[in-house]
Formats: sequence, structure tokens, C-alpha cells
Amino acid sequence: MMSPVACRIALLFHRKDTVGGIVLMTGQSLYCGHRPKGWGTMPRGARLERHGEGDRIARLVDMVLLLGQYPRQYNRAALAERYGVTERQVTKDLQLLRERLELAIERDPSGQGYYLASVPRLPSLQLDLAQALALLLAAEAGHFVPGVSGQELNAALARLRAILPDRFRELLEKTARVRRPSKTDERRATRLRELLEAMALCHTVEISYRTASRGGERVERRFDPYCVVPFGRSWYVIGWCHLRRAIRTLKVDRIEKLWNTRVPFQIRPEFSLQDFLAASWGMFEARDVPAEEVELEFSETAAPWVAEEEWHPTQQIEQLPDGRVRFRVRLPITPDFVRWVLYYGVEVTVIRPESLREQILAHARGILRKYGVREAAQPGVAEVGR
Repeated sequence: MMSPVACRIALLFHRKDTVGGIVLMTGQSLYCGHRPKGWGTMPRGARLERHGEGDRIARLVDMVLLLGQYPRQYNRAALAERYGVTERQVTKDLQLLRERLELAIERDPSGQGYYLASVPRLPSLQLDLAQALALLLAAEAGHFVPGVSGQELNAALARLRAILPDRFRELLEKTARVRRPSKTDERRATRLRELLEAMALCHTVEISYRTASRGGERVERRFDPYCVVPFGRSWYVIGWCHLRRAIRTLKVDRIEKLWNTRVPFQIRPEFSLQDFLAASWGMFEARDVPAEEVELEFSETAAPWVAEEEWHPTQQIEQLPDGRVRFRVRLPITPDFVRWVLYYGVEVTVIRPESLREQILAHARGILRKYGVREAAQPGVAEVGR
């Protein structure tokens, strides 16, 4: 059975894959099953073919296995040659393994090479076929999330597929992938890798951030990244902003430059991701905006779309006799929530609060003005401007 330590590397990059078996994350631990016969490190003296940053997980896994199998036989120069990277990159890899996984990687005083002084053991657990398929389908869904590296994802899926029967591999090959990668995806994937590495090591980053308001002003700030969250077609990073002295949510695509300061940070004990996200609608927190009781009525056309989703922890949905639904929720009324209501257009009616009704009405009047339509004196009637 493979040392479970190798599987834990996947946690650093928010992956559910690893060389050596299927991985299941439970709490803060990772468990992996038996590796197929013949799996292991490359032969001694072999060189890992390099495909860029996407192979870092494979390199770290192989490095752990290599140092366990061939102690004191690989120094920094030999590791750099084996993996086709610089000695500086090897130093960073070893630092990550020591600091984040707490692996006791030592260097022989005589300079012969590195070795594992001790290897912590974890219990192992094998997934059944249904669980393996569920994990694979979840990974396949990653192809539709802009910013997820297709190269890394394909490598992970290949490892998972290798342990499945042929008939299931053929079935998964038929999974449709209708979304094509773009240049934005590549930039986003690079920035996400940088953020995830800083998160894994709990390092403060220094960023140049382009704001959505104030004419796209660029602001330099130090930021402690706590977590990254996909929302809609974008990714957001939530963490402590040293400039604002508060928790902030930043859009990853607006981070123009990022530098890892290597200064360690600790997540503030009062922070809870679940509470943070539940406090508002969408990704952005509602600073200094009190929660209000909201009541909406959706038409028979829109009712099925609204009723089948869980939009917010406080929501209550009431089915009305004529096919409409009444939607109640308690939250701060943010621009994100107003946009959600506007999305349904004439299929939704705001019952309360009055402030939300006024906002929706203001948007409606603005649309009429934009298209040269003026309101008539009689309610519900509009006239085309001449």
C-alpha cells in the first residue's frame, strides 16, 4: 500500500486527485486507497517530462515517494535535473512539503542528498464504484468552470479513470464538453495557482487590484487569502485586507499583479466562510446594510425555476393555488439581489419592502427613457416619444 502522505499533497491545491489511488477528504484528513499494480515512482535516474505548472502536483508526489525509496541519493541539483526545473524551484517545493505537510525532510550533513526522517501514517479507505464514479463526474464538471486548468484536470481524471473497468471509462469518454478554453481562462488559472500556493503556505500576498468603480483605479494592497470561491462565471478570493483592516472579497480577474511576500499569517478565529456567505446574497458582503424582510411573488411561468432552488438559508417558498409562488427571505438588499430580481422582469412582483419596489421601479423607468418611451399619466400605459 502506498504511503498516504503522497495523497495529502492534493489538499494543498484543492484537488481530489493523486498518484496512487482515489482520495476522499474527511474533515482535515485525506485517505487514499490501494494503488494499482505497477504504480509508483519513476525508475531511478529517469526524468519527469515537463508540461509546465500543471505538473507540480505530480512532481511533489513523486518527490515524496523518491526520497522515501532512495534516501540520501538526491541532492538539490539532482532533483532539479530529474524534474526539469531550477534549483530555486526545488527549494520552494521542499519548503512547501516541510511547512504545509509537516514532512520531516532532512539533508544529509555530508551533502549526499535529502531523505525523509519520518513518515506520518494515516488510515486508508477504498471508495466503492459508485463513489468513484461520483468523484469522476464532479471532476468532469470542472471543465465547465472558467479558470480551472484543463491540463491539470485532465491529468487528474486520467489517474482516476485508470482504476475503473473499461466499460465505465468508455462511458465517461462520452461526457460532453461544449465549452472551449479562452485566453481569460489561462490568465485566471495562473492567478488561481498563485493564490492557492499562498493559501497553502498561509502567506500574505501583495497585489495590484483594479477596482470596478472609480474609473478602474488600481490600488496596491496586502492581502491574506483565506479561500477562493467560484460564483457565476468568475472566481473570487475572500480574506483579510491590510489596507481596509477588514474581511474583503476580491474578484480574481481584477488582480493585475500578485507577489508572494512569504510573510506568514493566521486566519482570524472569528472568521467563518459559511456565516460570511450566508450574510448576503451573492459574493459581496453587505457592509453596514441591515437585513430586511423581503416578499416576492413569481408568476406561474417563473415559479418552477424559483421553487426548485435553494437560494438562501432564510428562504421560505409558498405554493399558491393559481401556480404562482410566494418567496420570502431575510437579507440585506444589495446590488446583487436587486439584479437577481430584475432578471425575472415582468414575471416577479415585489410585495415588500417599499425600498426594493422603488429600486425596481427606478430601473424600469430608466429602461423606458433609454428606448425613448415616456410614462403616461394613466398607470400601466406608456407612450412612444416623438
